[in-house]
Amino acid sequence: MPKKIIINGFSYDWGALRPRFRKVRKELPLQMATVAQNFFVGSFQRQGWYDGLTLKRWTPRKGEKWRRKKKGRRGNRAILIKTGRLRRSIKIRSARFQKIIIATDVAYAAAHNYGYKGAVSVRSHTRRQYRRVREEYTTKTGKQRTRRKKVVNSSHTVRQHTRKMNLPQRQFMGHSPMLDRKLNKVIERQMEYLFDHS
Repeated sequence: MPKKIIINGFSYDWGALRPRFRKVRKELPLQMATVAQNFFVGSFQRQGWYDGLTLKRWTPRKGEKWRRKKKGRRGNRAILIKTGRLRRSIKIRSARFQKIIIATDVAYAAAHNYGYKGAVSVRSHTRRQYRRVREEYTTKTGKQRTRRKKVVNSSHTVRQHTRKMNLPQRQFMGHSPMLDRKLNKVIERQMEYLFDHS
């Protein structure tokens, strides 16, 4: 191994450069993976996917446009966010120099990310109807109060069946030129550190 290496006309001492190579090799994949993970998770806040320079907004839920027109604001909650499970599931599975893997283990993630049109099987389940009743209770100070409580009014069993689904694509993971630019900036910063003359 030569003691000196020349890159673009600049001479570098290999002994001083080798520790930097090791550090970049270790830190760069994790930094790139973190940027990509944040970009994917950010789609839920943006409510759309950046496919270059423009934001491709997610298709509103059924009746969303009516609610927006009627109430003058967006629906009751953000699209693809109910419990937050899908958003939280986007994690870095592997960050190595050879390969970076960011994935989700939620079963319905692919159907939302790519869209789905076809028949699905619905398992047998119990559907409950609720009603609200007034209930009297005593506070810690001994005062009588009433509150509304939700109780089961009736229930019935839904048999197993198939139903047609037409789920629009609401992409939150995949290739994006904007993400490429963000990753290139990370690489450029690490290269500046690697070949810094100061």
